[in-house]
Amino acid sequence: MKFIHTGDLHLDSPFLGLTEMPDQLWKQVHQSTFAAFQRIVDAAIEQVVDFVLIVGDIYDRDHHSAAAEDFFAEQCQRLADHHIPVYLSYGNHDYQPVTNHSLLPSNVNVFDNQVETKFLTLQNGQRVAISGFSYDQRWLDQDYVAQYPQRKKDIDWQIGMLHGAVRTGNDQQDHYAPFTTSELLALHYDYWALGHIHKHQVLHEQPAVVYCGNPQGRHKNEDGQHGYYLVESQDDRLIPEFRPVAPIEWHQEIVSINNDETSQQLVDDLVHQIDNPATEDAFAMVEIKLPADQLSAGLKRQVLAGSILERLQNACEDQQLRWWPYQLNLQSASTQLPKITDLDEKYWSESAQQVFTSDQVMALAGKLANYPFIADHLEDQQLVAELQKSATQLLGQGGADDDED
Repeated sequence: MKFIHTGDLHLDSPFLGLTEMPDQLWKQVHQSTFAAFQRIVDAAIEQVVDFVLIVGDIYDRDHHSAAAEDFFAEQCQRLADHHIPVYLSYGNHDYQPVTNHSLLPSNVNVFDNQVETKFLTLQNGQRVAISGFSYDQRWLDQDYVAQYPQRKKDIDWQIGMLHGAVRTGNDQQDHYAPFTTSELLALHYDYWALGHIHKHQVLHEQPAVVYCGNPQGRHKNEDGQHGYYLVESQDDRLIPEFRPVAPIEWHQEIVSINNDETSQQLVDDLVHQIDNPATEDAFAMVEIKLPADQLSAGLKRQVLAGSILERLQNACEDQQLRWWPYQLNLQSASTQLPKITDLDEKYWSESAQQVFTSDQVMALAGKLANYPFIADHLEDQQLVAELQKSATQLLGQGGADDDED
C-alpha cells in the first residue's frame, strides 16, 4: 500500500506585507500555495498511490475565493482521472457544516462533523479503514479522540485523520481538538495523519503519528522545507518519508561584514556572501541580519532607513538571483537576556502562561478580530510565542536599564 499524507494547504494565502517586490516575483509568491499542491498531485499520479489524505485547512480562510475552490476541484479531478480517491477533512480555517459537496469530483470523500469511518478495498484485496471528522466551527474544545473507534480485527490497515493540537493542559489554549499521543496510541491504529501544526514532525515512530506540516510556508516563522509525506507499507508497518515541494522557502542569514565597508561595498558583499539557501526547485525569501557592532553609524542609519535593502533588492533583480532579501535587520552584539533571579523567572513564567494566550490577544484586538485574515493571524500560536519572547526581552532590558541607573 502507498498513499500521500498532506494537509494545511492554505490555498490563496494573502502573504500580507510582501508587496514591495517585482510583479513577477510577487505573482510567484502569491501562487506558491497553488503550485505546492499541484506538485503533490503530480507526485500522487507519478507514484501511482492508492489514495490521498488531506487533513484540514484546504483553504486559508472560511470565506475563501472561488478561484481557490475551482483550483482544488480541478486538482482533485486530475486524481479522479487516474482513479485515485481523496479523503479530506475541514479544519479550523475552512470549517463548515458538511452537507452537500456536489462541486467536488466523485472521488473526494469528505468527513462529517462527527467522527466517522470510511472503508476502502485496495486492488490487492486489502481492506483499509480511515477515521476522521471535519470542523464545523473555528474552535473545538472537546476531546474528539474519544469518538474514534478501536482498531477492527477484520481490517488490514486502520488510519486516523486528526486536525488538532497536542493538549497543553491550559483550557485557554486547547481550542483545536486537543489530544495526547498516548490517547492515539491506545487505539492501536497503524498510522495517524495529523494536521494543524505547520512544521512537519513525527510525534511517534511506530506506529507513526505524524504532522505533515503545510506544503508552503506562509511567512518567516514557517521557514525551512515544507512538503508532504509519502507513506508506504513494509511488512506490517506504514513508513512515512518526507518529500519537499514548496516553491518558496523562508530563510534567515546572519552575515559577517568588514566594519570599514562603504554602502556599495556592503551591498556587493551581501550579494556574494549569500548563496541560494533553498532546496532544488525552490526560490528563497531571505531575512538578513547584520551585526550592529560591525557597522559604522552612517551605515546603521542607511540600514534603518531602508536604503541598503532597496539597493540590495535592485542588485538581486538585475542579476536574476534565485533569492530575494525581503528584510534587512540589525542584530545586537548579544542575544542573551540579562540574568534575573530564579524567583523572578518563576513568577514571570507563571504569569506568561495566563497573559499570553490566544483568548487574551483576541480580546485585545477587539473589533479588528472581525476581519478573518486578522483573526487567523492573531490565533497563530507562533504569534503568541513571539509576543511572550518579546515581552521577556523587554523585561530583561528594563532590568538592565534600572541597574545602569
